[in-house]
Amino acid sequence: MTNLSAWESWGVVLGLGLGTFLIRYSFIGLFANRDMPTWLSHGLRLIVPAIFAAIVASGVAIQAGAFAGWDYWPRYAAALVALAVALRFKGNIWFTVISGMASLHGFLALQRWL
Repeated sequence: MTNLSAWESWGVVLGLGLGTFLIRYSFIGLFANRDMPTWLSHGLRLIVPAIFAAIVASGVAIQAGAFAGWDYWPRYAAALVALAVALRFKGNIWFTVISGMASLHGFLALQRWL
């Protein structure tokens, strides 16, 4: 691992910030006065749920940089409960989050009891 000086670190931060800005601004500049194609609009609507699912899946299945294994079954079970609630009550994030948290705590208590 390489240690960066303060100037190099700030250069990385500023470069990443500029790159992120240019990526986001490119959509504003390209599509400011025109309608976005239907296929692109549909694809962009799916990005946020896909990112959220990837974050949640990695939080459920990864422990200390590796696959969590079946010792962490309460996490998997709670994720399945939250998924079922999300599919049943489409668009209601509160039911999904609360049911996921409650089932995780319930399954953890069950694991300690077993």
